[in-house]
Amino acid sequence: MVEIRFHSLGGQGAVTLIRMLAIAGDKIGKEVQAFPFFGAERRGAPVKSFARFDDARIDVRSQIYIPDFLVIMSPTLMDLGLSEGLKPDTVILVNEPLEDAKAKYKDINHTLLSVDATSIALELNLEVEGMPLVNIPVFGAISYATDIVPLEVVTEVIRETMGKKNMEVSMEAARRGFTSVLEVNGKAPARRRKPLPEVAR
Repeated sequence: MVEIRFHSLGGQGAVTLIRMLAIAGDKIGKEVQAFPFFGAERRGAPVKSFARFDDARIDVRSQIYIPDFLVIMSPTLMDLGLSEGLKPDTVILVNEPLEDAKAKYKDINHTLLSVDATSIALELNLEVEGMPLVNIPVFGAISYATDIVPLEVVTEVIRETMGKKNMEVSMEAARRGFTSVLEVNGKAPARRRKPLPEVAR
C-alpha cells in the first residue's frame, strides 16, 4: 500500500485533487481510498487530505499518520506537515520555488522535492477569488514524484472531468507541474533522475 498525506489551505483545490487522484488510480486498476479532513471550513484554513493506493482491498479507515509521500501545497504548512509524522524514507513534495526551498529546508533529512505550482497557476490564470488553484500543477507533480499514476492518465482524467473552458489550460498546468519537479537536497532516488517521458516534453 502507498499512502499520501496532503496539507493545504482551503481554496487551493485539495479536495478536487484527491478526487481526481482516486479516478486516476481506478483507471490503472488500483484500489483507492481518498478523503479530506476539515477543521474550520473556510478559505485559507488548513486542510488535511489523504489518499491510499493498493493492489488489494483497502480495509483501513484511519487518517494517515506516517505517509510514504507528504505533499505540502502551501509552504506555510511545512512545519505542521513535518510534525504530524513521517517514515524514515518518506518523500516530501513542497509547493515552493527551488531556491527558497534550498534556503529554508537545509536540515530536512528526507528526500525533498519542490514544484513552483503557485507560479504555474498564476501564469495560466488559474485563480479563484485571488487564490491560485495549485491543485492541477500539483496533480502533475505527484505523477512524477510518486510514479503511481502516469501523466497520460492524469491528462485523461482532466479531459473527462474538466469543462471545455478549463480543460486545455488544466492539461497544460498538469504537464508543467510534471516537468517542473526539482530535487532540493540531492537525496531523491535514482529513478527520479531518469529522462522525462516524451509525453511530458
